[in-house]
Amino acid sequence: MSSRPGILLIGNYPPPFGGVPKHLESLVPHLVRCGWDVHVLSGGTTGTHRHDGFTVYKDGRGKLTRRLGTVGFLARSAAAGRLGAPLAAASRLPRAVWAAVMTRVSLAAQIIERNDIRVISAYNLLAGAPAGMIAAEMYRLPVVVTNLGEIYSHRDAIDRQAPMIRYITEAATVLTSLTRHCASSYRALGLSPDVKVLHYGIDPGRFDGLQGGEALRVRLGIPPDADVVLYVGRLVRDMGLHVLLEGLPDLLDRHPSARVVVAGASGELREAVTSAVARWPDRVVLAVDVPEDELPRFYAAASLVVAPTLGARACGSLVAAEAMAAGKPVVATRIGGIPEYVAEGETGLLVPPEDSRALVEAVLELLADRARMARLGEGGRERVARLFDAERTDAQLECLFREVALRR
Repeated sequence: MSSRPGILLIGNYPPPFGGVPKHLESLVPHLVRCGWDVHVLSGGTTGTHRHDGFTVYKDGRGKLTRRLGTVGFLARSAAAGRLGAPLAAASRLPRAVWAAVMTRVSLAAQIIERNDIRVISAYNLLAGAPAGMIAAEMYRLPVVVTNLGEIYSHRDAIDRQAPMIRYITEAATVLTSLTRHCASSYRALGLSPDVKVLHYGIDPGRFDGLQGGEALRVRLGIPPDADVVLYVGRLVRDMGLHVLLEGLPDLLDRHPSARVVVAGASGELREAVTSAVARWPDRVVLAVDVPEDELPRFYAAASLVVAPTLGARACGSLVAAEAMAAGKPVVATRIGGIPEYVAEGETGLLVPPEDSRALVEAVLELLADRARMARLGEGGRERVARLFDAERTDAQLECLFREVALRR
């Protein structure tokens, strides 16, 4: 057993990349440097991965539960008086959800019993939080629960799991969220818990003094004097990609030097983007499944970045933060927590969701004023340094974990 105090993080660790995986990829090494023995219980099926100072456990999607014998495991825990309220709440979960939760609880128990775990941090009210709360009750550990907007996006599932959600909000040591917008989502359930707003940060150094943009333009067949409008994200409707595609004819007709680059993980709109490339072979470029370490070159090649995200679930915008760190102005939707990232008129422009005309007009307005784009880009760099630098945000979380661990 390590001499360092242990922390158990229940949330997805890369690959693949995304909001929480990117956050954990930054946070975990920071916690290690601060003296924690870090254990990450993640989704996936690839087993246990030991690194320098931390271990990642992929939960096996049910295999572990069968191996350990969930019934006997729960019986022993109940007999020891270690479950009580969370088990009563969990007993009303749908059968498939119950199986997934108890798989994670079983592995969490092993991790806790083999290591000096002082605090649990669980992500997502429908995924990590139920398992984290049950494990916390079993071992009398403090727990930090982070809501990621699932109350907005998965309301039916949230309502079906109302007893567990209510228990989480009442029993968690600390509730956190990364924007005020998502912190306030509990009100939709008639709940009003205290929620601490802690932004997730990025590493501005990845985008500082960007290089490789010119070489990437050459590789993609984009002229050096073209204005590049960049979209980064999954090729799905939730990210608003279809809004950009609907505006392409107007944008490309009114700004002849514009080139549109779509870079992201394959999804339901890949065929639509492929059709756009076929229609405008010299004006639209598709780059699928861009490696994470190559993304900074795409930002370097861009003139501006669009983030036409849809849905109230959007707690913020990782793409907007990365674009601002790269000194690029952002055109994003005025929805969810995005206005807490993109400052209107200071780092970019905000437009209504599902409005391709407004999106195009904002893009054209910026492309017509290079001095303004430069000012917005510089404003973005300053905003990221002030609010979204991972060194600062990770330190805030580490401080919270230390405070919470003392409540054990």
